[in-house]
Amino acid sequence: MILEQLKKCGIVAVIRGKSYEEAISYMEACLKGGVKVLELTYTIPNVCDLIKEWSSHEDCLIGVGSVLNGKMAYDAIEAGAKYVVSPGYSDEVNNVCKASNVLYLPGCMTVTEIMKAMDNGNKMIKLFPGDMFGPKFVKAIKAPIPNVEIMPTGGVSLDNVKEWFENGVSCVGVGGSLIKGSLEDIENTAKEFVKLINEVRT
Repeated sequence: MILEQLKKCGIVAVIRGKSYEEAISYMEACLKGGVKVLELTYTIPNVCDLIKEWSSHEDCLIGVGSVLNGKMAYDAIEAGAKYVVSPGYSDEVNNVCKASNVLYLPGCMTVTEIMKAMDNGNKMIKLFPGDMFGPKFVKAIKAPIPNVEIMPTGGVSLDNVKEWFENGVSCVGVGGSLIKGSLEDIENTAKEFVKLINEVRT
């Protein structure tokens, strides 16, 4: 089950790139560092071609991000995306994912949005932008809604990743604080994220 794989890994690398080649170099650096779940965003040129090329790789789980409408979701799923992430909740995207039996992680900011997303059959939501809320917000949400699975994205760093998990997140989405510096830096940062997540979970 894809949801269980996301939770097991604990971290989703949010990949953006100005070109196909740049995106692939980031993906390879993340994989070398032990981050196996990759969210390829629609800001990458020809992202569906990249998904098609990588979706059958056994050492990683490929999903699509920055999905804004049903067509974007449909095209990415056709290309092989195993899960779909959007910055907000979209009925259109939700319907496409449901019809294809593909995991949808809608972006939510408020408790009302989270409840709507769950009412429409979504087990995990993306708390976005995470830096607007912080880890304690997760604990507050999970008090009245204990069964919601939360993946904060935006604002997750090596400095606070343990705190996010201590407050009840199921996994984290990491972009800017992971994909920076040289490819060697990205690989080392990925290793550090994996190490910290394993530590907080044991």
